[in-house]
Amino acid sequence: MPSINTFFLIFALLFLRRPTSSSAFTLKLVHRDSPDSPLYQPNLTTADRFLKHAEISFARASLFENHVHAEIRLPAKLDPIFTTDLYIGTPPVKSTLVFDTGSGVTWMQCKPCTRCFNQYNPVFEPKKSSTYKLMRKSHPLSKSFDCSFFGSGCSYSINYYSGQFSKGPVATETFTFDSSLKRPASVTNLVFGCGTSNGGLYPPQVNGILGMDKKPTSLPRQLGASIKYRFSYCLSPTTASYVRFGDEAVIRTRNGQRTPIIETTNKRSASNYALPLMDLSINGRRLGARFPEGIYIDSGSSMSLLETSAFTVVKNSLISYFARFRDVKRYAGPMVSESHVCFQYTGAQPSLPAMGFHFNGAEMAVPPQNLFFFTHGNVFCLAALESKSISILGAFQQRNFRFVFDLQQKMLSFAAEDCSKDFQLGV
Repeated sequence: MPSINTFFLIFALLFLRRPTSSSAFTLKLVHRDSPDSPLYQPNLTTADRFLKHAEISFARASLFENHVHAEIRLPAKLDPIFTTDLYIGTPPVKSTLVFDTGSGVTWMQCKPCTRCFNQYNPVFEPKKSSTYKLMRKSHPLSKSFDCSFFGSGCSYSINYYSGQFSKGPVATETFTFDSSLKRPASVTNLVFGCGTSNGGLYPPQVNGILGMDKKPTSLPRQLGASIKYRFSYCLSPTTASYVRFGDEAVIRTRNGQRTPIIETTNKRSASNYALPLMDLSINGRRLGARFPEGIYIDSGSSMSLLETSAFTVVKNSLISYFARFRDVKRYAGPMVSESHVCFQYTGAQPSLPAMGFHFNGAEMAVPPQNLFFFTHGNVFCLAALESKSISILGAFQQRNFRFVFDLQQKMLSFAAEDCSKDFQLGV
C-alpha cells in the first residue's frame, strides 16, 4: 500500500514548475558522519574517522592528479562525503546521489544493467518513465559525449583512477529536487548518464553522482540562466547542509569577499573550481608559500591537500609554533601514520593557531576548529595532507563558511556564517 509520503510527493508534483529567472530552490546535503546519512558508521572511533577521511582525501587527489598516491592502499570503492536525495522520471523514483563539485556528468545506475554494483534504492527503469528520452546527436550537448557508435543517440564513459568505471546511454529526464517537500522544484529535459555498466564504484547506499563542476553538462551549467548561473552552499559540522540555487545563492552579511575562479594548465582538472591562492599564514604570520596552479575548492575531499613545498612550510611552522609549549610534543604513535602532522599534550590543552588562506583580493581566516582534528586522548592532528603536485581546499576547512559560485562572472564569494542556522532561512 502506498505510504502517506508517496501520496504527498505525487500531490506536490502537480504544482511543480521549471525554475525561472527569478526562482530559487534548495538541495539538502547529508555528511557521511551524520546519523542521518545512509553512509553513517556508528562504531567508528574518532581516530578511525580521521584515518578514513585521510584515505578519502588522498584518493580524491588521485582523481585530480591522475596518479595513485603511494601513501594509501586505494579503497575498493569510491567513498563519498556528501549525499543528496532527489527524484527522477515520471512517476518519480528516489535516487541518492553523491554531491560532487569535481564531476561534470550526472549519472545513475539504470536498467537493463549488464554490470552494476549493488544498491539499496530501486535501480531506475527508463521504460517505466513517460518522460525518459535518449539524447539525440542533434542535441546542443552532444559534443560532450561519444555519438559515433550508438545509433542516433550518444553514450558516456567515465573511468576512475584504479579501474572503476561507469558507462551507458545519455538521456534526458525530469528531475525533482526536494529538500523538504515544502518547495519542490521540477526540471525537465536534464541531460544525464544512464549507467548500464558500472564497475567497483560506490557502496550500495548511493546510486550515482550529481555533477556540479564547470562543464556544460553539469547541473548548474544546464540550469544556466534559470538560476542566474549561481549556486551556494554552507557546510555545517553538526547538522544538515543546504545547496541553494538562483536568487537564494547570496552572501547575506556585509563581510563577504570574493576571488576569481581561474583556469589552470591541468587539463584533467580544467573543469574544476580553481582559485588564485597567493600564500598561507599561521596566526597572521605569512609563510611565503607559493601555488602556481592555485588551489581547487572541492566538496569531495574531506581534508585539504597542499603541494609538497607548501605543506612542508606549514608543517615546519606548526612544529615551531608548538615548540613553545613544554607539554606539547610531536606524536607518531598508533592510530596515525607518518604522513600526518600530529601533536600530543600532557598538561592543559595549548592554544591552537588559525590559518589564513590569502587569495587574490580576499582572505579566508580558517579557525582552529577547522584546522585540527582531535583523534584520541590528548592527540590532535592537522586536518591537511601532503600532495605531490596539487592543492585542494577540503570540506573540513570549508565548514561554517558560505560559498557562492557564480559561473557567469567566474567568481567565488564567501563569508563566515553559522551554517547550523541555514535551515532557518527556509528550505
